Amino acid sequence: MSRRSLVLVEDDPGDALLVTEMLLDVAPDVELTLFKSLQSALDDWPDDADIVLLDLGLPDAIGLTALEKLRAQIPDVPVVVLTGRVDDAIGPEALAAGAQDFLVKGQVDGPGLERSLRYAVERGRATTYQRELVAAELRAQENTRLQRGLLPSPLMNTEELELALFYRPGSERALLGGDFYDVVQTSTGVHLLIGDVSGHGPDEAALGVALRITWRALVLAGLPPAEVLRGVEQVLLAERNDDERFATVAMVSLSPDLTSAELVLCGHPAPLLIRGNDVIELDVEGLPVLTMLQDRPVESVRVELDGAWGLLLFTDGLVEGTTSPGAVERFGVGALASHLQPLVTQRVARLDLAPHLLAEAERRHGGPLTDDVAVLLIGSSSWWC
Repeated sequence: MSRRSLVLVEDDPGDALLVTEMLLDVAPDVELTLFKSLQSALDDWPDDADIVLLDLGLPDAIGLTALEKLRAQIPDVPVVVLTGRVDDAIGPEALAAGAQDFLVKGQVDGPGLERSLRYAVERGRATTYQRELVAAELRAQENTRLQRGLLPSPLMNTEELELALFYRPGSERALLGGDFYDVVQTSTGVHLLIGDVSGHGPDEAALGVALRITWRALVLAGLPPAEVLRGVEQVLLAERNDDERFATVAMVSLSPDLTSAELVLCGHPAPLLIRGNDVIELDVEGLPVLTMLQDRPVESVRVELDGAWGLLLFTDGLVEGTTSPGAVERFGVGALASHLQPLVTQRVARLDLAPHLLAEAERRHGGPLTDDVAVLLIGSSSWWC
């Protein structure tokens, strides 16, 4: 046996001694724990148990009742049953009820016992792996359906702009992280949002969705940026389940003629502006993170968008990796802009820019980034071509 912890549930001293002696001959390293009743085994179950050898004629559980009770409380440990009856169907019925094998008392020797236990452990592992695989596949399918519902569909209808969206949760099993984005076009222009709720997990993801939906509703209602921002902050304060939870956001409003943009930053990195083949780090004075805005005046910063242009909005997960494996220095916005520059000059497909940037950040970091990453790239049709 590759695993060496066996629980024997057997009330007959002679049968228990026989099993012990057989194992001493063929598997002397097995650590055997003996219980004389099912209830005593369940009450004092060893955490490191790898397999169970279960008698079906116990004083407190007869036949398949013993197996059913054991599997109900200890479902993941493989079971080999012992029966003293040769002429009935109890063995096959035990297999159908979840046992890995059955042995008939008096008809098994040491090598046969060791082989049965070893195979049962391997079959148990295979069963557990298959069950986990099926669960993972079902979870992935459900996550895909939910993600389509939770990530926004941009409300933009213009041939003068092109848009590319990128989202990757920091956790492999997560549906969404705490990052969020949205795009809404109204009579006052095209409005962009990207943000990040502090922390990682389903609570942060749900809070991010709530903030995004609030922002969209307020923008569609025609409120000015300052009131939109305060409304989003009010929802954050009401919905967060932790007084330390905060959010950062970047809001951009493109003028109806697409010649300028108004930026408001709350603790969030400034977008990168792309003019033709030039990548420009915008110098924008930001406000505090949401929850600390309070009564501070909210004023936007105007940026001119002449000619062919693009804007790259991103969350800090893209730039907070290290510059090399084991280093302390962060990748940073400067390195991001430096890597974006040749991609723009080489006219890499706009839809591929975000994956290229993430790949470079992870290459510098020396492995996958653990934070959520969201990227929103928008540009004039003339720049996008």
